[in-house]
Amino acid sequence: MTVLTRPEGTLPQDLHISRRSLAALIAAGYAAAAVSADAEPITTSADGLTIENVTMPTGLPGYVARPAKPGKYPAVIVVNEVFGVHEWIKDICRRFAQLGYVAIAPGFFHRNDPGNTLATLKDFPAIMKIDAEAKNEQVMGDVGTTLDWLGKQAFVQPKRIAITGFCWGGGVVWMAAAK
Repeated sequence: MTVLTRPEGTLPQDLHISRRSLAALIAAGYAAAAVSADAEPITTSADGLTIENVTMPTGLPGYVARPAKPGKYPAVIVVNEVFGVHEWIKDICRRFAQLGYVAIAPGFFHRNDPGNTLATLKDFPAIMKIDAEAKNEQVMGDVGTTLDWLGKQAFVQPKRIAITGFCWGGGVVWMAAAK
């Protein structure tokens, strides 16, 4: 095989891939993707944690994970994505609790999805319909309710409360930060 080079030598941008090399790269990429398809979800242990399903005074439900050891801990409000408070969001709360935080995931969609069925729905337009019914004013009120509830708990450091969110919850975090 003839290799063409410049008179001044080969430069980094002179990378040439043969069809054989390209086929090997594609096969390696496919193999990596196929292996990840067999991956299993991570489940964070609840050992050493107190797990509670709470209902705040306004009726807002919440999933709480916190260290079981007595003390006052910083808190994190975990705002779900469009699928509501499901196992992955609960796992995120347990991860924060394992790191020494009180983590609460409020059920922002409880008024329009009282059975918490969002995580099981496969019809995305139906999911978006439920999500759209949660208006910004209502959601910000629910964030305020959660802040008030956390501030009254003996196990929370009320001056150390943060908020994080995923997907739809990212917008909630932005709105909360702007207030």
